[in-house]
Amino acid sequence: MITLNKVRGAVFGAAAGDAVGVPYEFEYRESMQARPATDMVGHGTYHMPSGTWSDDTSMILCTLDKLDASVDYSAIMSAFTAWNSKGEYTPFGGCFDIGFTTSLALTNYRKGIDPLNCGLDDERSNGNGSLMRIIPAALYIAAHGLSAREGMQLVHNLSALTHAHMRSKIGCGIFIQIALELIKNNEKSSVLNGIKNAAEFYSGSDYKSEISYYERIFRDDFAELAIDEIRSSGYVVDTLECAVWSLMNTGNYRDCVLKAVNFGADTDTAACVAGALAGLLYGIDGIPSEWMKKLRRSEFIEEIVEGFCRRNAIK
Repeated sequence: MITLNKVRGAVFGAAAGDAVGVPYEFEYRESMQARPATDMVGHGTYHMPSGTWSDDTSMILCTLDKLDASVDYSAIMSAFTAWNSKGEYTPFGGCFDIGFTTSLALTNYRKGIDPLNCGLDDERSNGNGSLMRIIPAALYIAAHGLSAREGMQLVHNLSALTHAHMRSKIGCGIFIQIALELIKNNEKSSVLNGIKNAAEFYSGSDYKSEISYYERIFRDDFAELAIDEIRSSGYVVDTLECAVWSLMNTGNYRDCVLKAVNFGADTDTAACVAGALAGLLYGIDGIPSEWMKKLRRSEFIEEIVEGFCRRNAIK
């Protein structure tokens, strides 16, 4: 059963992870190994104060703010546009980070293209820009008791707003299946159950050409892969692997997020994705209190969370 505290764990887990990763974005793994992240700090890549979250959390909040009983993709895209052009849903009133594929999709929307046709569907457009913001889908699916097919259609549609290639949709689908199992049962075994559910769903011929890209995460020994075999980049497959591997190889929220950040590269997104899952696994109380105190506009995040729960009958 989905509860307010489960939603808070997922959303604040994503936001705190995002904020831990922001100062280190684009750092090389070798640099992170030499001087690893150990806390939520400020400045760095964007010279922002500690607790600053990025486009990842902004787009999560946009989605949460517009999801209710009837899913309105135009409303969600309008919220994305307000974030990008007006600085709404941001820590300080301005958008300081946006992916290339997402930017092009929003341009398509401004031209009047239907929301579900705005996303790019070429193979090169398989960045992690939909994966980073997809956690609201799990919260919505759990709240409304959607069937597996209905739920995955929602996930694929939400991805397609910006990232319409099947590889991106599958990455989002695997992530959501893990999240749904963690909503039901906050134990490590839920991660494996979610991966198994995703493997079963994507076993059909419609996904045959793309499912092989996720072969490693479906392996029984995925968590046992050596750290040097895990990559962190802007590529959707790498980000999903990094986040899930970090979750499976740590024992608390803090260690999971720092593990994801210390791979370097796209640190904010890897930690945001890992943080959302860790927030479900360890709960809102598992997020370090000092990080929660540093998190920018936490009252605003709470307002969005409570509004989502109220509209979707979550208590």
